[in-house]
Amino acid sequence: MAVNSLINSKSFLPASADEIKQRGWKQADIIIITADAYVDHPSFGVALIGRWLEKNGFRVAVLSQPDFRSAEPFRAFGPPRLFWAITSGAIDSRLNDYASMGHRRKEDLYSPGGIAGNRPGRPLLVYSARAREAFPDVPVILGGLEASLRRLTHYDFIEDKLKRSVLADAKADLLVFGMAELAILEIARRLNAGEHISSLTDIAGTAYPLRKDTKVPASIVRLPSLEEQTIDKNFVIVTQKLYQEQAHPGGLPVMQEQNPGTIIVMPPARSLTTEEMDSLYDLPFTRCWHPAYDRLGGVPALEPIRFSITSHRGCFGGCSFCSLYFHQGKTICSRSSESILAEAKLFKKHADFHGTISDVGGPTANMYGLSCSSKKSCSRTSCLFPSICKNLNADMSSLLSLMESLLKLKKSSSGISNIYIASGIRHDLALQSREYVNLLCSDFVGGHLKVAPEHKNSNVLQLMGKPPFEIFEEFESLFTQESRRAGKQQYLVPYFISSHPGCSTDEALSLTEYLVSRGWCPRQVQDFIPIPLTTSAAMFVSGQDTNGKKIYVPSGRKEKRLQAALLQYYLPQNKKIVNEVLLNRKRDGLIEKIRHIKTRKQKIPAVHQWEADS
Repeated sequence: MAVNSLINSKSFLPASADEIKQRGWKQADIIIITADAYVDHPSFGVALIGRWLEKNGFRVAVLSQPDFRSAEPFRAFGPPRLFWAITSGAIDSRLNDYASMGHRRKEDLYSPGGIAGNRPGRPLLVYSARAREAFPDVPVILGGLEASLRRLTHYDFIEDKLKRSVLADAKADLLVFGMAELAILEIARRLNAGEHISSLTDIAGTAYPLRKDTKVPASIVRLPSLEEQTIDKNFVIVTQKLYQEQAHPGGLPVMQEQNPGTIIVMPPARSLTTEEMDSLYDLPFTRCWHPAYDRLGGVPALEPIRFSITSHRGCFGGCSFCSLYFHQGKTICSRSSESILAEAKLFKKHADFHGTISDVGGPTANMYGLSCSSKKSCSRTSCLFPSICKNLNADMSSLLSLMESLLKLKKSSSGISNIYIASGIRHDLALQSREYVNLLCSDFVGGHLKVAPEHKNSNVLQLMGKPPFEIFEEFESLFTQESRRAGKQQYLVPYFISSHPGCSTDEALSLTEYLVSRGWCPRQVQDFIPIPLTTSAAMFVSGQDTNGKKIYVPSGRKEKRLQAALLQYYLPQNKKIVNEVLLNRKRDGLIEKIRHIKTRKQKIPAVHQWEADS
């Protein structure tokens, strides 16, 4: 693992009391508390928000992974002048701590050396309590992905129950959701101007507790309460639909009773403009973990993305199981090609750069530069499902121009040898431009390309909000053609999900049959996790689709293990469970085919033994 060559702590936001003193500060304006180790990279929210506030004139310090067993570590920097900003880190803490079956993860990739145990369970709640204990009068503001997804009543897959909003549980003053730059900057400026935290009730992208003197917005949507959803699970899917209709910048505020307490959630903030995106990503990130972690082995989560470039934000795919609609939004906000190229050129000056840009993309790489042609606010969750929206401007000229510019940079630069698109693409969208697929295959695929058909069964795909499997097969054919035209042998890495709502053993078996017929051996599959705020999670809890129709929901470890095993049919440890299912269904012929696959497994190219992570 690399060491941060020639980087010292002065290049970072201050992360210790000594570093604050070295800046000559008597006090930080804002202290960000994070459950992750501090990494100064634009893919990490703490670095983005911290640098953004710093750029706008605020003194920001980072308190990472403080010892939560007492309030003393929270007093180390002194009180922040304006507020605490608390986040559980880059991913939801439940997903960070637990696998889909409920087992504790043995590693924590966002901690020094990958060692688990440096963060509490549900850090937003624990850190908020300690911050209050340390300095009771300082406002507490929650943010980050976990706060964003748990802004309302939500299902917790570890506790197997509906929970209150983390805003109510943490007794915080405000919650910022989504990509928070605009909201957090307005909060900082207004508090700095002397406003009281309780008066900040009109900021897009925030949620706040209803107090006795709080004015309720004139137009507001009341969502079923925690109690109503707990008593009658039908209300879970009703709540999902009601909120989804308002979860866009043109929506209305919503109100929800938390039993006890009531919260109000404002509409999401608008997306950043290209100029704002450029300004944000042009900030002086070191792309390193803090030097304090060098002797501890660094932070593993940084390595795969250290020399990647974020070209845009947002995703209009609207997959039922995905939280991007609620966090980044469906509006694509893209950086200028000039900003992206400038970032690539800076890599050459980094001591740890060895010539490969691992990825240029976003949540979905081939959405760069795309937009909606309509000027009206829209509550449609997907611009692609069930069909491509007529208002989607799918002109890929901006993306093609960016890719051509990156190629010119590679050819003219002795310091850049490879530029890949590795973040995954939307294959149904890619079919709109053969020129894009041609350029992708000829110059930007490093042997493998991630795509996400997710399943084969049409009913399951319908519930997932994914296109028919025939679309994937059409793209696979085009990808193969264009790779051959480029003189390359390249392969798709398809992602599949097991145990999604609506998927019984029969549907899982139909996918197994297809995998066996192709000789495909996925090394990993994503077992479904009901991520808070997603439509799939509402289906899982309610047992209904979005139309209120009853659907089959796989539940329990035994069934989840079975479906995952069917997708990894070739593994020795899955032989017994797979054979039992096939024998019960009188599918002896499929058992023989699987045996044949296993006997020739060593002859199957390694690229067919796909990694398919979540």
